[in-house]
Amino acid sequence: MQSISAKAAENTYDLAVIGGGVTGLWTAFYAARQGLSVVLIEKRGLGAGASGGVMGALMPHQPTGWDGKKQFQLDGLLALEEEIAELEDFTGLSAGYLRCGRLMPVRVARKRPFAENWAKASETNWPHPFRWRVLDETPLPRWLPADTMPFGANYDDLSARVDPRKLLAALAEGFRRHSVDIRENTAVETLDPDGTVRLAGGDRISAGHIVLATGWQSFALIGSGFEQSMGTGVKGQAALLRPVRPVDPAAPILYDDGVYVIAHDSGDVAVGSTSENSFDDPGSTDEKLDAVIAAAKALSPALEGAATIERWAGIRPKAAGRDPLIGPLPGFRNTFLATGGFKIGFGIAHLMAKAVLAQIEGGNPAFLPESFLPETRLRSAEKT
Repeated sequence: MQSISAKAAENTYDLAVIGGGVTGLWTAFYAARQGLSVVLIEKRGLGAGASGGVMGALMPHQPTGWDGKKQFQLDGLLALEEEIAELEDFTGLSAGYLRCGRLMPVRVARKRPFAENWAKASETNWPHPFRWRVLDETPLPRWLPADTMPFGANYDDLSARVDPRKLLAALAEGFRRHSVDIRENTAVETLDPDGTVRLAGGDRISAGHIVLATGWQSFALIGSGFEQSMGTGVKGQAALLRPVRPVDPAAPILYDDGVYVIAHDSGDVAVGSTSENSFDDPGSTDEKLDAVIAAAKALSPALEGAATIERWAGIRPKAAGRDPLIGPLPGFRNTFLATGGFKIGFGIAHLMAKAVLAQIEGGNPAFLPESFLPETRLRSAEKT
């Protein structure tokens, strides 16, 4: 077998990962750890897209209406703590992970029964010791005051948070140590059905297999050869605040009416985010973010007078049907999709990576819902 350096010189690899977001990085890391020669191709820089934001919420769906997607997310959330611990041990870098829990105030009486149903369902669908509970008193008055939760508060102890940029840095260090060939600022011009990756400038990459993990840009890269839309991008805006007084970094995530408040190890607090289906400038922030910041400050007294130290915007991939797309891409030789995680991407990216690598090896991961397979959702336009 040729050495990795020899293969790189020939632009020939066992695996080409297109996309330097969290899913692409986990994929490259795991593949290189298995001994494959890997090239990672990123149009800008690692984490330049939606993965390079400031939020990092790792939160489960409500435990009712249980289905394969919720089980996949639960499996991801349960496994992630150990995966990150191994990564941190290998690289010596912190990913800013903490299972901190989540608080959500119940503001209207009619929603209290829903909360109680979720609590009961968690006894069946979540493993011990994790539970969804309904609290009648605030555990942290300065973080979530009593007047915001007139009918109690939802609390779950499964939710966690991670520092997105620290996690990406740890993953990047991990696959550098495994000699991944990193091609930043390298655009893929076309992805041919025969498996050829053509780069802007004329170079070609030859790989045994290709994983397309370019987030929302994956949908455009493979063209319009399918009968139905693969998905779209949804803009999100978020901000990083620096409180006047220190905030406990172990404080639970707050969520209320679409607004997230997340304390990080740095002492800063991330707030967000918007969900914009139409937008002119994917990288701009505006009055929509101003409204989110105001809502976050109204929710938590701990943020009163906090300075805004960063405003951020990015585009999340929203696959058609809202389920991720993981598996062989119909009509493309040895090409696999791993995209479309939308708001739960950081919680499942490692599991998406493991699933797609298992498929490349010829396996059919039992933990992967059938609805995630591209073949069940995409039909070639030529056949219609």
